Amino acid sequence: MLTALVAAATSALVAILSLYLSDRQQQRREARVQRQELNAKYLNPLRFHLVENHFRLLSILDRAGPIDGTNTGVLVVDDPVEVSTKDASWFIGPGCALVSSVYLSSCLFTQLKKVREDFPYLHLSAADDTQLAALLLGVQQGFLVKQGVYYVTQPSIGESVWVRDEERLMTYREFCEKLQDPVWRVWFDRLFMFYLDIARGEKKQRTERLIAAMENLSGFLDKCVGGGNSIETRMRAEGIPPHQATS
Repeated sequence: MLTALVAAATSALVAILSLYLSDRQQQRREARVQRQELNAKYLNPLRFHLVENHFRLLSILDRAGPIDGTNTGVLVVDDPVEVSTKDASWFIGPGCALVSSVYLSSCLFTQLKKVREDFPYLHLSAADDTQLAALLLGVQQGFLVKQGVYYVTQPSIGESVWVRDEERLMTYREFCEKLQDPVWRVWFDRLFMFYLDIARGEKKQRTERLIAAMENLSGFLDKCVGGGNSIETRMRAEGIPPHQATS
């Protein structure tokens, strides 16, 4: 009789422990999924704009050369002041390559700013939190060095293209219409010069440093949200071998 009672108690204890362990595992899985979803919510917009800017920079750098070279699609003005004198047809025609590059980087500045502001909502370890801050700074420094886009103006540029009341980025059309105002455009002049420098084949080392910083940050974000390699996926979609994306 005693043996039977012991056996029954043991079976009951094993069943209770199994249910407890199973519940703990389920809670861990749910917490992991929730953590990835939260990180994706705050980090995916930055991932997207990193990929877009990375591809654009590679494309311009690949065709970099003097005004009589192959990069005339970007070298459409000598001075950013000229941009405010253009009409709508120029922004969707000859000026599109240059202006859209500036637009994409302005959107990237918005996302860099937002992620810094969203740090309290991210579910990262202390080490990952520190690494993310360093990688964000690396991208900002990539735009800054050698008389690029000054560090303190980058968040201002990002704020300028953010429609706060509607919680969205400006459309390309809205951006172009705002650039026709010289007072508004002047805040983007250094970013225009940044792309004109690249297109002329100048300050190549700065561009390569920025591209590498974007790759490092993008790879880290891919890990945080549990996704695939964003940059490699984009390169494959464009028919470019992955090794060329980081060469």
